Amino acid sequence: MAIEDKKLTIKRQFLRYIHPLKSITNDLDQKECWIEQMKYLVLDLKTLLNLSFKEFWSTVVFNKQATMGLCTFLEEAAPPHLMDQLPQDDDVLIIYNEIYHFAFKLFERLTTSSEDEENYISPHYMWSLLCNNNIISITMLFDICSIYGQSYKEQLEIIFKELFTCQKLYEENLKIVIKITVKCLNQFQDKIELDIEYGNDKICQRNETSTDVEEIYLSMFEDIINFLLDTSCSISYFLEIYPEAAIFFYQEKLHLKIASFYHNVKPLVYKKIITMKKLEKFQEKLHASRLLLMKSVRQCLIHITTQITNKSENAVEEYLEIISELLIYDEFVNDYNFVYNLIDDIKECQQFNKKIDSIRYNYLLKSLELINRPYAEHKQKELQLELQTNITNMENAKLLSLINNVKDLLPYLEDGFIQKCLKYYNMDFEKVINMVLEDGLPLELTQYNSNLSLMSEYEDNATGYGPSIKGYKKLKKLKSVLDDKSFRNEMRPFYEKYNLTEITCAELESYYNDEHNDTFNEIEYALPEPEDKNKKIRPDVTPRVLIKKTAVTKCIQEESSDDESQQVLNFQPFCENPEEIRKRQARKYAAKQSNKSNRSKPKVVSSSTTSSKSNVELNRQRKNENKAFSGNHNRRNAARSKQQKGMF
Repeated sequence: MAIEDKKLTIKRQFLRYIHPLKSITNDLDQKECWIEQMKYLVLDLKTLLNLSFKEFWSTVVFNKQATMGLCTFLEEAAPPHLMDQLPQDDDVLIIYNEIYHFAFKLFERLTTSSEDEENYISPHYMWSLLCNNNIISITMLFDICSIYGQSYKEQLEIIFKELFTCQKLYEENLKIVIKITVKCLNQFQDKIELDIEYGNDKICQRNETSTDVEEIYLSMFEDIINFLLDTSCSISYFLEIYPEAAIFFYQEKLHLKIASFYHNVKPLVYKKIITMKKLEKFQEKLHASRLLLMKSVRQCLIHITTQITNKSENAVEEYLEIISELLIYDEFVNDYNFVYNLIDDIKECQQFNKKIDSIRYNYLLKSLELINRPYAEHKQKELQLELQTNITNMENAKLLSLINNVKDLLPYLEDGFIQKCLKYYNMDFEKVINMVLEDGLPLELTQYNSNLSLMSEYEDNATGYGPSIKGYKKLKKLKSVLDDKSFRNEMRPFYEKYNLTEITCAELESYYNDEHNDTFNEIEYALPEPEDKNKKIRPDVTPRVLIKKTAVTKCIQEESSDDESQQVLNFQPFCENPEEIRKRQARKYAAKQSNKSNRSKPKVVSSSTTSSKSNVELNRQRKNENKAFSGNHNRRNAARSKQQKGMF
């Protein structure tokens, strides 16, 4: 039944909600102007609430500005967890609380299908009107959960159940919004990383003073923390009010995205806050956002945990897979395990489903122990460091006071020399003064310069060795450790199996027991005796290439005179004479050049030969052009014969 009628629509200009910080600075006139505008907005909300049933729905459907005040308030309002973003002024807070109250009353009337027996519509028709005309959207529901989730939880639970059961289109819109939320978390993570790493550089480029830069950076970081808290609140409150939507969040793997976001962002934010020395200011908001993000992950998995309590074996398998996926993000898992105790969950799963191998349960439990161990050790180390720093600070303060006592009487001595003397005399400054005045300092102290500064004393201690006897003992001990080769005897049996042992000098001498005296074993090499010039092992012989033919023949005749029976063979030189090679190459080059000159000369051709050639070329051209018009009947037979021969 259609209840909306365009004739019943009231003609009125509806106002928008404006955040007080956007219009009020420090001027009283601006404050009064904002209060007057917000009073008109309250009047608009009251006007809509006082309309009759048909007038209300007609105005809401046909006048697009009717719900503008509600929509802008939900976008710009300060949730309960961000009330510090409002100016702490009594007049401003009074008018804000009025808008807060009447805005929810208007939302309640928009989601009410029947007011009395005469004025009612079916819930399905009402939600189709609200959805098709985009009067209530999924993003508006998230804002309502963030602003009114704690105050009006029971009413919102009833509205949300009716909304999703009557209009299935809201489920499709919810899936789209969850995908957008995952993208927003990715972008928000990138923004945090960029702002923390490169925020100082961007602000410094504006050429502003140091105080202005600090204020800008502080406000930027405050916006990041507020956005983080608001996002975690809206997701957690939405899942708390309508837990049936957890399956949609789980299907889009929002639990993994939150774990990754938490793991990457938490250390960066805390590190920056500690360096800025603003941990006390933001600690409460950061702690709340961390708890809400972990709660959101727990709520995303609530449908699986309920199935586990109903003893579903598939749910146990699925839950164990989720835990194994979450183990990558150790920052998140450590905090999540502290709040919700994953170890108890795994042991409970082991009781419900004993078919799964115990090795898998042990692996998950051991992984959780390994993740938690570094944090426990880190806390213990922090406590130890705090104790050590406190002790060292007290010792340093005591030492400085003793040095000042000595310098009051002996101002020409430096701090480092006084420290050496105090250590030698067990921090007795009176004894130090007496020994210096009486020139009774021992050799251990007189070797130091009296102008030794405290910094040079620290440098000596840092290096670990100095002119003192202790430093020499340290070096001596180090040398003895390096010279110790006893480990070789332990390793020798192992390498003897592979014939890779090191041979000692005694073993090496045993290999050379023969009578031959090896000159390489001598440490000092004796100079060789000078050779006798008259004694020649081999006569000087000139190469045969350089000997002239006459000399060669003489040599042959001398050799043949010794043995006349031997026949002299034809002499073949070792290599060919270069002169002959050059002459042969010159002849070849000349012949080649003559052939080229003969080829370049024009030949006289008779007219008969030219005419015959031209006819042949003309016939060839005609045949090539007209071969497609005449059939070649032998082509098929030729192809068949080629195929039989295996040519293709």
